[in-house]
Amino acid sequence: MTHKCYTLWFVVTLSAFTSMSVIAEGSESNGTWQGLKLMMSSEEFRAAGLDKLSTDELQQLDAWLVRFLAHDAQQVVHTDETIQELQKVPVQRRIAGRFTGWRGETVFQLDNGEVWKQRLSGRYAVVLENPLVEISRNLFGYYELRVVETGVKIGVTRLK
Repeated sequence: MTHKCYTLWFVVTLSAFTSMSVIAEGSESNGTWQGLKLMMSSEEFRAAGLDKLSTDELQQLDAWLVRFLAHDAQQVVHTDETIQELQKVPVQRRIAGRFTGWRGETVFQLDNGEVWKQRLSGRYAVVLENPLVEISRNLFGYYELRVVETGVKIGVTRLK
């Protein structure tokens, strides 16, 4: 694969993986594939050169990507070192609205539609508006939510 082809494949694949959370959530796409043009920001779409494709070419790319996601994506995720490294980087989101900490079974509503639930016991009291949080996996593969402003974290499980 040439460098240019690999770069396009990499950009499209990474866009698909980041879009998968939107598809799974149903927050913006109602659980269905909406195509790269709607799943990517206009800046990402332009930077990847996808704005140069005809409507038919873009539809063909979208169709290929759906087939890839359905049949081959998990294999690539499990074997590609670049993707595995990206998965180690915490994802930043915001808790929607007023945040008062956690009390044992707290549900965290994030601004992008994701919903997470407290996995570990514990209590933490704080009052913040739309706080920035980071979600990452710990050494055992479990998710943790860290409130960026205070540095305090708790184990979580994704519900949506």
